[in-house]
Amino acid sequence: MRKSVLLILAILFALSFQSSAQQCVRDSSLLMNDTLFVSPAPYTAANPKYLLKVACIGQPYAQSITIKVPSSFTFQGILLNITSASLATTGAVTGLPTGLTYSCDPPNCVFNANTLGCVLIKGTPSNPAQAPDTLDLSIKAKVVTAFGPLDITFPGPIAPGNYYLILQTAAGCVSAASDVNNPFSSIKNAPNPFADQTVFHIESDQNGEFQFNVFNLLGQNVATQTVQLSEGYNQFTFNAEHLANGAYYFVLGNKTGQTTGKMVISK
Repeated sequence: MRKSVLLILAILFALSFQSSAQQCVRDSSLLMNDTLFVSPAPYTAANPKYLLKVACIGQPYAQSITIKVPSSFTFQGILLNITSASLATTGAVTGLPTGLTYSCDPPNCVFNANTLGCVLIKGTPSNPAQAPDTLDLSIKAKVVTAFGPLDITFPGPIAPGNYYLILQTAAGCVSAASDVNNPFSSIKNAPNPFADQTVFHIESDQNGEFQFNVFNLLGQNVATQTVQLSEGYNQFTFNAEHLANGAYYFVLGNKTGQTTGKMVISK
């Protein structure tokens, strides 16, 4: 059963990117935020979330990263006016697995001040020996100021943290965005990340018995429990005391359908 679930989800994961693999999508919400300059936001101690999409060996991948270029910023205590920010068209994104590359919108990778630049990480990871792993990505940029060009890195002083890209084996690839006949109106767990326990809050469209399974990044089933749900609001507690720190995927469903999601254990 586990193999069939993983296969179905992997197929849906691949199909979901066929129409958008070559399109860089900007996150316009950055324009309304005075403190964030990149989206998705980096992984930090205060916000320990893996926000880049999971990459899987042999599966098409596309991840848009939006860079907001302000008109000025403070660097080492000095207020600098900015004309533009730019990336080299090759080699500016480091840490990528074999098979992934990037492109920009606009194509010359020059983003003017007071605009949103877009970087699209794309391709198909092709080296099974690299998975599973958590890769630390960085983007090297050059900012043009009134005092001359300045080299900066994202994440870095302007956007602290890390861009962690989870690379999975083909067998272990489960997409949190892939649902098969989803029998739930909503499902979330809190806290997430969590240490030993988290509570799942569910709006179910069905009554009955459901199976809750947890998988690690290798696709191994590391926890299973049966939950009885009624139509409407439900909650149950998942105990993770026996699991190590890291990212995991859960599958909750019955014979008619299931949904999947990601959770992070941080003790």
